[in-house]
Amino acid sequence: MHTQDFAKQTKELIDKLKGVTNAYGLGNDGNEFKIITQVFLYKFMNDKFGYEVKQIDPKLNKANNWEVEISKYSDRQYEMLLLKMPPDSARLQRNHYLSYLFNNQDKDEFSKLFDDTLREIAMLNNDIFP
Repeated sequence: MHTQDFAKQTKELIDKLKGVTNAYGLGNDGNEFKIITQVFLYKFMNDKFGYEVKQIDPKLNKANNWEVEISKYSDRQYEMLLLKMPPDSARLQRNHYLSYLFNNQDKDEFSKLFDDTLREIAMLNNDIFP
């Protein structure tokens, strides 16, 4: 992927997030920036986590869907994988993946699920991002 493509996709993502906040009455609100920043950073952490685990385990890199492949790991295998992660990478649990939230977006109290997910990630990675 070229730098220009990445920049264009980033701007498109931010525009879409702004559209969502605007649709729910948060456009040009002080919280709009906070929400967009949190969502953007969450997406970045998910992408970086996926990249890192693929570097650690070639089987995940070769898989059509690394999340499906990693779901086959036992709890012990998953923990061992997390221990091999670079020290500056966020550790995510399976219920922290973007796909998990996407698959649960239509459930009641989704906003609570999203907030809880961000809070859990912060607590789990407090030693990395104090």
